[in-house]
Amino acid sequence: MCRMILASGQFDAAAVLDAARAMSCGETATHDGPIKQHPNGWGCLWLDQGKIRTLHGTGTFADALPGIDVDALRHSRFLAVHVRHATLSKNHGIEFSHPLWRTSGATQWYMMHNGFLPTVYAQLGMAESRFDSAEYLEYIVDQVTPADFTRDYLRSKMARVAPGGSAANAIFVTRDKAWAWQWHPDDTPYPDYFTLHHYQNNSTTFISSEPIAALGTASDWRRMNNHELHEFPLGE
Repeated sequence: MCRMILASGQFDAAAVLDAARAMSCGETATHDGPIKQHPNGWGCLWLDQGKIRTLHGTGTFADALPGIDVDALRHSRFLAVHVRHATLSKNHGIEFSHPLWRTSGATQWYMMHNGFLPTVYAQLGMAESRFDSAEYLEYIVDQVTPADFTRDYLRSKMARVAPGGSAANAIFVTRDKAWAWQWHPDDTPYPDYFTLHHYQNNSTTFISSEPIAALGTASDWRRMNNHELHEFPLGE
């Protein structure tokens, strides 16, 4: 289970990174889930002069944050940060830190996932699951182009997945476009924990696992509807 935040437009990169740190430490956890801290790895993705850049690490984001060169992110108009609480003890290490990536056709896809999808492997013809988030990424992006990446497409794909998962909330990114996708099954055990929050003003959009008061007052945040999809053009 994880926390993640996306910033698009005009924003203070240092404040967004600190928001991710606060979520990782449980400082903003007012949700119904039992997991408050997310210490098992982290990742950042941002746009820099037309190219996607990423950082990955293990351990806690709070420990890593002082070593991140914030100046390298200050001029970006798109930033996403992910902090993990590994659902399974076997899934620890840098290879499990998000964003994950996968090439499909001519498109390089990146993804950050919040949730647990232990049954999605069956859609790939696998005998058992090895890492549910990687299997989710493969299932969603293989054989699709960004032009076909719509709410109806995502809903139809998730409708085929067998019950047993908690959420498929995700940030998907390509060079030209990004998406934030809210999805959990009706019987998810902690609907508050697995609902993303949206903030919008004239020049800034935040989508976050938790509303962050340091980025905008409570009245400026709203809970996203289930199956809500937001699209962000990344042309600079």
